[in-house]
Amino acid sequence: MRTLHGLRALLHNLFRREHIEDDLDAEVRAHLDLLADEKVLQGMSPPAARRAARIELGGIEELREEVREVRTGAWVDAFVQDFRFGARQLRRNPGFTAVAVLTLALGVGANTAIFSVIDAILLKPLPYPHSEQLYLLFQENEHDRKAQRGWSYSDFQELREHNHVFSEIAGMGRHELTVTGHGEPTVVAAMVVTPGFFSLLETNPLAGRCLTPEDAKPGAPPVVVLSEDLWRGFFQGDARVIGASINLDKRPFTVVGIMPRAFRPALAQSKLLWIPVAQDPLFGPWVSNRNVHFLPLTARLMPGVTVTQAQAELETINARLIQEFPAENTGWAVRMSPLRQLVVGDVRPALLMLWWAVALVLLIACANIANLLLARATARSREIAVRATLGAGRARIVRQLLSESVVLGLLGGAAGVALAYWGVHALSSLLPQSLPQVNTIRVDAGVLGFGLVLSLLASCAFGLAPAFLAANQGLQTSLREGSAGAGESSISRSVRRVLAVAETALAMVLLLTAGLLLRSYAGMVAMSPGFAAERVLKVNLALPRTQYSTPQQWLAFTDELLARIHAQPGLQEAALVVPTPIADRNVTLPFDIVGSPALSAGAFRRANYVAVSPGYFRMLQIPLLAGRSFDENDSMSRPRVALISKTMARIYFPDQDPIGKQLRFAFPPDSDAPREIVGIVGDVSDVGPGTDPGPMMYVPFAQSPLAGADLLVRSPLEAAVVLAAIRREVAQVDKDLPLGDIEQLPEAIHSSLAQPRFRTLLLTLFAAMALVLAATGIFGVISYSVSRRTQEIGVRMALGASRGTILRMVLGETLGLALTGLALGVPCALAASGLFRHMLFGVSVADPATLAAVAFALVAAAVLAGYVPVRRAMRVDPMVALRHE
Repeated sequence: MRTLHGLRALLHNLFRREHIEDDLDAEVRAHLDLLADEKVLQGMSPPAARRAARIELGGIEELREEVREVRTGAWVDAFVQDFRFGARQLRRNPGFTAVAVLTLALGVGANTAIFSVIDAILLKPLPYPHSEQLYLLFQENEHDRKAQRGWSYSDFQELREHNHVFSEIAGMGRHELTVTGHGEPTVVAAMVVTPGFFSLLETNPLAGRCLTPEDAKPGAPPVVVLSEDLWRGFFQGDARVIGASINLDKRPFTVVGIMPRAFRPALAQSKLLWIPVAQDPLFGPWVSNRNVHFLPLTARLMPGVTVTQAQAELETINARLIQEFPAENTGWAVRMSPLRQLVVGDVRPALLMLWWAVALVLLIACANIANLLLARATARSREIAVRATLGAGRARIVRQLLSESVVLGLLGGAAGVALAYWGVHALSSLLPQSLPQVNTIRVDAGVLGFGLVLSLLASCAFGLAPAFLAANQGLQTSLREGSAGAGESSISRSVRRVLAVAETALAMVLLLTAGLLLRSYAGMVAMSPGFAAERVLKVNLALPRTQYSTPQQWLAFTDELLARIHAQPGLQEAALVVPTPIADRNVTLPFDIVGSPALSAGAFRRANYVAVSPGYFRMLQIPLLAGRSFDENDSMSRPRVALISKTMARIYFPDQDPIGKQLRFAFPPDSDAPREIVGIVGDVSDVGPGTDPGPMMYVPFAQSPLAGADLLVRSPLEAAVVLAAIRREVAQVDKDLPLGDIEQLPEAIHSSLAQPRFRTLLLTLFAAMALVLAATGIFGVISYSVSRRTQEIGVRMALGASRGTILRMVLGETLGLALTGLALGVPCALAASGLFRHMLFGVSVADPATLAAVAFALVAAAVLAGYVPVRRAMRVDPMVALRHE
């Protein structure tokens, strides 16, 4: 036991060493040999003596455990000591610390802010229980994959009854209704749903009840469920509204429940209500018509059922529907996609592109800090060499330097998260309000955790290379060199140059992508939508179906209103349109050309349908290219006519004159009567300035009146004056009719560019950050190079070198770094920009003008970054330089 006590005493002298357990094993073996020799001298055989010695040292495992505990404590103490020492070192160098922390804060802050947006929109589940089980079911034409449509109500009932893979299926449509009887009339968003909608989303009402299957039965009294926002806003939170009657489009509905604010279907407005589809004045008449595919479906997948199994059953049911009802279902396939895909839409590629951009910014920031740490490690080469000669191993030196990087990373991460809070607030004013779940974007615990992990990973990334290079530097050389300039090894110098080149290449990638998006956005803004939108006010008119139930009543209302508007001073230019280009979603309809060969089964011609009143083309300055325009004689009693756009004429009437040809398309309240093409008008971009015009066909509003239409008025008067006049004239015709979707047409065009403007602005900002960081990296390399070559410059100048020679020498090094970075960055930038080709408009990926401008900007920034070191090099006094340490 004496030996064991001796080992315990030895432990306290060993626990600070790097390989404590190896040392302990060596000491144990030595004591075991000594003890065995003593027992042999006492007369025991060597094997027996060995066994007895092992028994006597039986406490060795307890000792090992004690060693592990001591070693763990030693590591904790050493880490705390390294952490404190690193903090002191950074405090002693406030300039270096401030630059490094700010650089890292920019990278971490930008990444954290963008991650908060991605987390809210792409990563967080939809606000429904088990939302991953929700899928959108739609029908797709086999000849046109872009034509995604809903289901007929009869097909929906067949699917709901015979499927075995979905626990619930529900349909949902939407349009607007007018609420009257409680204060001023107002237009609200109406969600028209089938039985099972609320059980599909597994939600409970705030008060009252949800809609039930009994509410959809024939003869059931009309009922409605209100949203909390509508209840608190329009009804002032009056609890007595449950059970009361409200008027929707002049028809009484009984309020049976209120849904909580957190319950909001995808892409829905805040103030909305729900009614059964069978009781809806618009969709109700279509319930019995299997030929009208108007109902988008959402389904909840049963637990354990795969998407493949569900798709197979959908195809089986669809095949049976085609067989039983070939006229309505031939040529249509069924597809399913996650409901999240509908919510996210086209946002995902733009957000992922922005995340890719901020990741590059962080990489550039890390390379920049690594360059700073390399320079600092070189300046500390003697200190590190002394540590090594006093017994510190390479692992110990690396650990010390990495602890300083971790301290730097935590400081930068904290500053970055603070910037992220500000960045998220700033982003909220830039984000398009059409983005899904935009109101849920915030820096929460998950985002904070992401920022912390990112800062720690970044600190390891920029601290590893400097730490290993410093630990492996030649000790004898560092100790005996008398000049400060000799402390940097060739490897360290090469790594610093490589990092500067890498920064330049990454900045080139961001700059080219941003430049292409800027040119694309500039092209979108400069592109004419095909009509003059200046000083045009749009007002939506939605006539209640109960009061205005026939086309004759719709037409009588619009005729009287237009006559009143035209009689007002300054409002003579006015017209009706359904739908308004860009401001409203387009209506795409199939059509036939009378006398043309029939297409294959399921195939059809498609064009955007627009109903307009006379004067529409003149007011918006859409040119008439051939034939005539609409006039007052194109009434419901006259032969039906149509105008087509230039693109429609080119696509469907190549090498022939379309005027005089006849189109046939059925759209309520139209009949199947053919329409004669009487003219061709200019193309209009009905989606947005960034899209190519599609084929469009126009019909006179008087021949195809609708219960809802947009009133467009162009006037030199102020918008408020025009709106007041419109309100006054509408009230003269119907005092209970509210105005909806009041918007100036230029603002609608501006809003259509919200997403391209958002991604272009942010990417340009990140590219500017990358340019500044890359220029800073080049400045650091050149500045450090000049400081290390002070003696060399002094010798050159003493031997007759001119300031111009020194200028060319330093600028040559600067341009060498910049041009090498360009050579590497250009192919990478072209490849990266190709991934976002679909976001470009009117410009190619390899646009030479953009490429040249970006390259010039990067080289100019590099030269500017090298200007200060160049001036310092040119002003070196040879005598001072020769005495430089």
